[in-house]
Amino acid sequence: MLHQLFYYRIGLLACFCCAMVSLWGQAISPEVDLRDSSQLHLLRTRRGDRLIGRLLYVQPPEASFRMRTGDTLFFDLSSLKAVSVLEPPATRKTTPSDIFFADLFISNTAYSLEKGLRQYRNTQLAWNQVDFAATGHYAIGVGYLLPFHLLVRTKLASSAESRLNLAAGINFLFSMGASRDFPRKAHFFTALSFGEPDKFFNVNAGYALDLNKGSRPGFLFSGGGAFRISEHWFILIDNLIVSEREGHRLYPGLGLSYARNRSRFDLGYFYFTTFTTETASSPGIAYSRFF
Repeated sequence: MLHQLFYYRIGLLACFCCAMVSLWGQAISPEVDLRDSSQLHLLRTRRGDRLIGRLLYVQPPEASFRMRTGDTLFFDLSSLKAVSVLEPPATRKTTPSDIFFADLFISNTAYSLEKGLRQYRNTQLAWNQVDFAATGHYAIGVGYLLPFHLLVRTKLASSAESRLNLAAGINFLFSMGASRDFPRKAHFFTALSFGEPDKFFNVNAGYALDLNKGSRPGFLFSGGGAFRISEHWFILIDNLIVSEREGHRLYPGLGLSYARNRSRFDLGYFYFTTFTTETASSPGIAYSRFF
């Protein structure tokens, strides 16, 4: 009788170990190498948590995970949904959710391009610009607005790893005409983006200064965001509020973005700076290409 009870317990223990090993194998990617200290791992739990760090060890029924902050957490294997290798940014495949919304239709966001990437963008057929990401946080760009305006802009942004991102920058618009009456303007702004890169709210606030007239700066505020509705389609919102002598004026902006591979196409009704550098709302189209 005692022998039968002993073998029964041994059998239950063996079944339990087999079940845990099977669960471990399903949850943890075979690419995860606990001996490779250079690996960075993404741990996802069944309740929806997403943590970045390193898986230290697995000893059924638990696993140990060290976050990048240095904190060590312990999980029951049954609570893990997946553990995979997080590729470093330099080798990670570029996806629309990573880079496509460094700008909305016009407004700057708090996201920056990945280091070394360039973006060409055409807005309303008349506005052409190229931006270059010198680092993962700093980008500089130049552009040309028909018929004879030169754009120079720069932006410093925080890391896109957080749900809350901040940025600040300057946009200069110069006329290449000799007359002093041709507009020359500077736009100083700060931006805040909250959410994930493929579904986020964005606010942008700053001042526009006329460099010719020496007039008081005009306050500009824009609010909107980009929200993924399918694999390649996004709802794009970009509303502008301008402080004028008569009061505040709203220029609404709403449309769709189609993003695939390294291209993005926008179509909708948006605000835009016209040839005379005045602001107006109209049906709008834009195209971006990353290279």
